[in-house]
Amino acid sequence: MPRAMPALATRFQAAVTSALGIAEAGEIIRALSARQSRPYRELPLVRLEALHEMAYLRMFLEWENFLEASFLRMMCGYDSPLYSPQFASGKSRQRSLADAQLALYDGRDFILWHNPRYARDRGVKWFNTGPHETVVLSNFTRLEWFAAVRHRIAHGSEDAARKLDAATINLGGRRYRGASAGRFLRDWDTSVSPPQRWVHSIGDELGRLAGQIAP
Repeated sequence: MPRAMPALATRFQAAVTSALGIAEAGEIIRALSARQSRPYRELPLVRLEALHEMAYLRMFLEWENFLEASFLRMMCGYDSPLYSPQFASGKSRQRSLADAQLALYDGRDFILWHNPRYARDRGVKWFNTGPHETVVLSNFTRLEWFAAVRHRIAHGSEDAARKLDAATINLGGRRYRGASAGRFLRDWDTSVSPPQRWVHSIGDELGRLAGQIAP
């Protein structure tokens, strides 16, 4: 009997909500504090932006964890309501998660998931039209933009700044002073109704994609 895929997308969405609470707490404290109070003074905009960056980084790390956890289980033949694993030529079901990890890591201490190319290429290698391949391909460009935001928070290079500018121009139609990921994440996504801050909008979108991979 095939094993059933656990509710990984639901777990991921709960983790996103928890991460977003970091930014929400800062916004609430500042909004409810008198302007001359210490809580208000301790939360200038630059710190609120940093809280949004922290929330986003934690959220994106959970996305990477979700991709790996769901992939390993599919390698073990776990069924989901949307996909029963069909293995690519030369690949076969792994006996355990430990075996799957050994096969996937292929002698490396760890593997990366932040770039959507990695999930796509691994999906092609292991499965016949698996959800990691199909969902990532269908949303490839946007996932690259989301990864650029993550990369800018983690790295201060000129390349990271340029890629963030490109991402925010494509997502929201503008660049942000200092190539600030926090300023972007705290800004409003007016393409959704009602408008919400970009950190929430991206979290919602990643949650929907997770539901298409391993609900």
